[in-house]
Amino acid sequence: MTPFGNTVATMALLAGSTFGGTPGVSPVKVNEIALGPAGFVELRNTGATAADVGGWTVQSCAGGTAAILATISPNTVVPPGEYFVIVGSAFSGTVPDGLVVDTVDGSGVIARNRHGAHTDSVGLSSSSPCREDGPATPCADSSLGRDPLSSDTDHNSADFTCRIPSPGENNP
Repeated sequence: MTPFGNTVATMALLAGSTFGGTPGVSPVKVNEIALGPAGFVELRNTGATAADVGGWTVQSCAGGTAAILATISPNTVVPPGEYFVIVGSAFSGTVPDGLVVDTVDGSGVIARNRHGAHTDSVGLSSSSPCREDGPATPCADSSLGRDPLSSDTDHNSADFTCRIPSPGENNP
């Protein structure tokens, strides 16, 4: 017997969650990032239905650890194909839905659902706890993003390339 009532219930609860470097199944992806005070983290709902991201956290990885960068407000819903963007305080564009933080720093970011399960991430170094398989190659003076379809193979080195920054819009 477990605190959840029985072993089967506990196994069902944990089957959909991951707590390490392998992401859980979610249509919400880390779609594009740019680091620094003018940086941003773009989440995209790649699913066919609206996604409730209220209570999710986005963590910034630095020095081998992850720390909460932002917590998304309760009842925040991202429509299919749409975006939620977290921007640094020096960001100079317009973003319809999102949050403002001091800066987007570190060696990558992890999105975690309201239960703490790792749903998606991108890491920029082999030691980053945000990394999925091989790290993505950092970009100078541009953002790092997925292809226009937001393809995700769970290999940052294959999924992310240098892009023209397009927070809240399809990646070119």
